[in-house]
Amino acid sequence: MKTKLFTLVLLSIFISCGQKQDFTEIANERSFDAISEQEVQTDIPENDFHDERMIIKEGEVQFETANAAETKELISKTVSELRGYISNENVYTYKDKIEYQISIRVPSEKFEILLDNISQSAKNLKSKNIKALDVTEEYVDIEARIKTKKELENRYKELLKQAKNVQEILTIEKEIGYLRTEIESIEGRMKYLKDRVSMSTLTVVFYENISTSFGFGSKFIQGLENGWTGLLWVLIALINLWPFLLTGLIIFLLVRRFNKQVYKGK
Repeated sequence: MKTKLFTLVLLSIFISCGQKQDFTEIANERSFDAISEQEVQTDIPENDFHDERMIIKEGEVQFETANAAETKELISKTVSELRGYISNENVYTYKDKIEYQISIRVPSEKFEILLDNISQSAKNLKSKNIKALDVTEEYVDIEARIKTKKELENRYKELLKQAKNVQEILTIEKEIGYLRTEIESIEGRMKYLKDRVSMSTLTVVFYENISTSFGFGSKFIQGLENGWTGLLWVLIALINLWPFLLTGLIIFLLVRRFNKQVYKGK
């Protein structure tokens, strides 16, 4: 704890006045715990942030089409022309319809064009949901946090150059490691937001109803096959029951013979 306090005090003095002092004197003057990111932020210009609105556009459209294959081809062509790409595609075949589920990503400025072109191919529009999420405040906050942490990281590196022993070096490098992990995590979030803002996502679900005619020919053939199969099952059942059938036949013959003898005796 004493070593950490000593190191933190050194950073405080280096930031505030830039003078080299004896480590023992510094430890008695100020605790490093008082140094925070708020103090570092005073060196960052307030207007040095992103001044454009950061909007994430997403949507979903569902409709019926006369020809699913042609609609799929049209969508692929439109996406290619708009310099987008299909990120996910699924096809489902049911008894009465064929359904496509496609996720499309296009540059945000071309999102409305994509939506209009696809909507025009809809035979019967079932639903359309569009939403825009403003993440400007979060993005600006992330920019500020990254600038602050990088400035603090640079000051740690300057302090590392003045370390006098191995213990001081290890303590400062540990703090730098913590900062670097935080910076990389925040930069990952920033990269994610940039991608979502620059490329909009549209989920398209469309389906084609399949004709359900009676189909007499196919049903007639199927009926013959079912009848033949049923006859075979009956034969198999009779074969399995042969002991009972034989026993019944013997009993029937004995009863008939007995009746004839009784009739003759009368």
